Amino acid sequence: QSEHEPEGLRSCDMGIVDDLLANPGLYIGTDTVVGTDLVGAARIVVAPLPGRAGVSLDYEVLNGLAPGPVLGHVEHTMIGTADDGGAVMVIAHTHGEGISILRETESGVFEPGDGPVPYPMKVVVSVPEPGRLRHAWWYGSPGETLTERDVAELERVPR
Repeated sequence: QSEHEPEGLRSCDMGIVDDLLANPGLYIGTDTVVGTDLVGAARIVVAPLPGRAGVSLDYEVLNGLAPGPVLGHVEHTMIGTADDGGAVMVIAHTHGEGISILRETESGVFEPGDGPVPYPMKVVVSVPEPGRLRHAWWYGSPGETLTERDVAELERVPR
C-alpha cells in the first residue's frame, strides 16, 4: 500500500480474472443461504486454464444436517477473458438444466446478456484479500427482483 493510494486500493488495477489467477488453490469455508439457518461446508478449487486465459472453479456444498441430499450443490465454472477483452463466466451446476453464460458488468459481477435465462440471476465473485474468496449467487423467480441468496466465504488451505 503506497502513501498516495486511498485505503483499500491495490497498487495495480487488477480485475477478477487476474485476482483469481494470482490466487489458485483449494478454498474451504461455509455456504450460507441468506435469511435461513442453513449453512453448509463449501469447497472451491481454483485452477488456471490453459494459456492463463482464466480459471476454472470446481465448487461443492455439503449440507450434512439439512433435509435433502448431503451433496447440496455441485458447480463447474470457468471465468476468463473473452476475445473481445471482456470477462465471461460459463456455469454448469446441479440446479440448472443448461449451461449459463454470463458477462462481467462491473468488477466481479456476472449477469446474463440478452439471451434467455431460466430465472433472473447474477453471480458475484471477489478476492477480498489474497487467500480469501467470496462467491455469491443472486437469483429470484421470474418477475422477482434479484436477491443475494447463497453466499460462500472461503479461505485457501495448503494441499
